[in-house]
Amino acid sequence: MLKKHNQYTILLFIFFGVFISHFFSKNITSFDSRWSIHTVMSIIKTGDTNLDEYQEMIEKEKYYAVENIDGHYYSIFPIGASVMAIPIVFVIDKTIDNVIGNHRKVELLIASLIVACTAVFIYLLACLFLNRKYSLLVTFIFAFCTPAWSTASRALWQHGPSMLMLTITLYLILLAKNKPRLIQFASIPLAFSYVVRPMNSISIFLVSLFVLIRYRQYFLRYLIWAMTIAIPFVLFNFKVYHSLLSSYYLPQRIGSNPHFFEALAGNLISPARGLFIFSPVLLFSIYGAVLKIRNKEFATLDYFLLGIIFLHWIAISSFRHWWAGHSFGPRLFSDMVPYFIYFLIPTIDAISKLTNIKKTIFSYVSLCLVLISFSIHFRGANNWDVYVWNAKPVNVDVKPARVWDWHDIQFLRD
Repeated sequence: MLKKHNQYTILLFIFFGVFISHFFSKNITSFDSRWSIHTVMSIIKTGDTNLDEYQEMIEKEKYYAVENIDGHYYSIFPIGASVMAIPIVFVIDKTIDNVIGNHRKVELLIASLIVACTAVFIYLLACLFLNRKYSLLVTFIFAFCTPAWSTASRALWQHGPSMLMLTITLYLILLAKNKPRLIQFASIPLAFSYVVRPMNSISIFLVSLFVLIRYRQYFLRYLIWAMTIAIPFVLFNFKVYHSLLSSYYLPQRIGSNPHFFEALAGNLISPARGLFIFSPVLLFSIYGAVLKIRNKEFATLDYFLLGIIFLHWIAISSFRHWWAGHSFGPRLFSDMVPYFIYFLIPTIDAISKLTNIKKTIFSYVSLCLVLISFSIHFRGANNWDVYVWNAKPVNVDVKPARVWDWHDIQFLRD
């Protein structure tokens, strides 16, 4: 009983520690997400998702991120993040008078709560492989050394809810190794991840294929649970868009980039958008995969997770707008952070088992990478100059070659 009590205490410590530090970070990036809270309020007040009651605001914003369907205004982005926010916004609406006037702060609050929840599941996932101390280290790396801090919690982007859904899915899959019946429930957060972000179709396809191969006896139940999300989503789309999917879900952006190979490199090592530049600690994820292969511990699931990461990398690199506009670092890669954390765990485990000089060397290197990653994402969460970089001296959307400028590195901008 005492052990379980201690576990609950740690989970509360993680949740509130991550939430408070993220919520009180300075930067708020309510760009594409600017209509997310308005959509929630529309659902609560009028029972629909259109933004007609905010037409004056929409006109002032020059119809940014809004589309007109049958004479009604809607956010062009997926509904998932707003749906997740409904309970919290409902409570806030009963507490303060002007939710819309404070929508940016409300976004920050909800996004920070979502990342804090994700950190809790990251810890639980890590505990399946590591002791408490090293599980906390893994959780710290997720929460403060990746785009979870500098992107996902800065506003109600799609990325935070996407991370949460994929982390819960992965956690259930890992639990199913000892309790196979749990695999059927993994389809619920996985299906909702698509409602949040269409790029998660890659995870849906490969995870479902994994379940079919390894848990065939539960696959029908897996599909039935997925339908609890899929059917309402499809009905919503037909009601609003008169089609199976909205235009945002159509694959028109994939394959549109004439500079595909540049983008492949840029998403990994660009000084403005490279995943391993902004989170060099995740280089240990590559080493973790190598360790699993070397130790003959590379499981069937690992092949599928690597496949998801690889196809996601290919997909986001095929976007013409692969640098993701006015972002900080590898925003389009941020959804994959939970999978990178999974492959980071074997490295942490291996370092913990080393002795003498080897442990000292590896611990020093890992500490350096953690501190560098932390410092970079601290600036992304707290220094607005790093976002000004996108606009000055030249708009990065006008001159995307700037993402390769090593003389004006985004996270060093003052």
